[in-house]
Amino acid sequence: MQITRNTPGLDTLGTDEVALIASFRTSLTVWCQQAVRASNPVGDLGGRTPRSRGPAEELRYRLDQARTTYAGPLPDSNQLATPHPNDVVDVWRRAAKAAALGEHDFPAGLDYGNLTELQAMTVLKDAAEVARGLTGLDRHYAAAVPGWEPITDADLLGRAAVVCAAHAGYSDPDYSVDHRGWRPPVQLLDGPALPGLDGVLQAQNNLLVHLRQQPDAYSLRLIFDSQRIVSCGALALGTPSPNRGQMATKWDRRHETYRQLIDQSRNLRGLVGTSLAAADGALAAARMDELSPANGVSDRQLRHLDALFDHIDRRIAVIIRAGASDRSYLLRVSIPRIDLATPVAVKELRARHVPLDVPTKARLLVTIDQRLRAPTSRRPVSPTSATERAAFVRSINGRPQEGSIHHERSL
Repeated sequence: MQITRNTPGLDTLGTDEVALIASFRTSLTVWCQQAVRASNPVGDLGGRTPRSRGPAEELRYRLDQARTTYAGPLPDSNQLATPHPNDVVDVWRRAAKAAALGEHDFPAGLDYGNLTELQAMTVLKDAAEVARGLTGLDRHYAAAVPGWEPITDADLLGRAAVVCAAHAGYSDPDYSVDHRGWRPPVQLLDGPALPGLDGVLQAQNNLLVHLRQQPDAYSLRLIFDSQRIVSCGALALGTPSPNRGQMATKWDRRHETYRQLIDQSRNLRGLVGTSLAAADGALAAARMDELSPANGVSDRQLRHLDALFDHIDRRIAVIIRAGASDRSYLLRVSIPRIDLATPVAVKELRARHVPLDVPTKARLLVTIDQRLRAPTSRRPVSPTSATERAAFVRSINGRPQEGSIHHERSL
């Protein structure tokens, strides 16, 4: 929006560059279409008229009309990833690249069924403001760029975007929606062991990745023991600094939790699963044992370790609950009968393997629910969520006149 008809070089764009900008505009329009559909799903609009359509429905209809008349196709991955020597084209490229990445959010939970009403209105307002920006740029480029393909019914699209933005802005926005959507999956960190605490983080990260597959019962107990050792070692590393007291308290509780889980899983049985995660846990424990409080660690490393602790704990809780539900984890319980089949003189009690969730209030599941499955805390909203949106809206509206600035200051 900072590039207007007075920007040097705007009137010297070549035919190929204008076509490339048109492709980037198509990508931005597609994102607006998807955002409106995700935040306000409506049925077929074929029989409706502008008088009967609501603000969101009208904006979606106008976006569909504009998109179907574009001559430029969507840009390919090379065009999105390769910087362009022309600054004007490269600004469009970066915006289109952000739109292409943003399209991953909608199938990953950023839809009406998974959003609150305020979050849906926030997404709708974002789409309306971007559509306003496209129509504003269209007016600039139609007058300054030779060969520019104007948006069909740009005035109607701009009016629909203004009305929809005002409609979605009636209530307070919920910027926690910025935490929703697609996130890159955690990947394995292969290669040689990293030095110091980074090596522990490397092994813990790989443990989290391999926990996507259910470990067998024996491997699960090894994972419990490795997390007990890592928690104890992290407790020793985090105590020297007074501002790490909260982490130390949390890790002390985690150490005690895994100590209890080791004791309560003594009779846990189950052959279904893999042992890959147990190997990573053993590496993490061994590398933590090699560290000492004298090793310098940063607050960033400890925060990273604390985040990995939370993800691993939640994943282990899900695995155990799933294993209890599908009967892949069993519990060995004694029954009041003598096992006469044993050849020794002193006979033992007979035992039977039952599903983990059959005993009433099994101690292992109680510990999982009360101590390991901690409630997920709401992540704070970044202060830039509001300031960057406000700056974008101001750029669409244009800079106020000097006299109006003085008038506002006097008021």
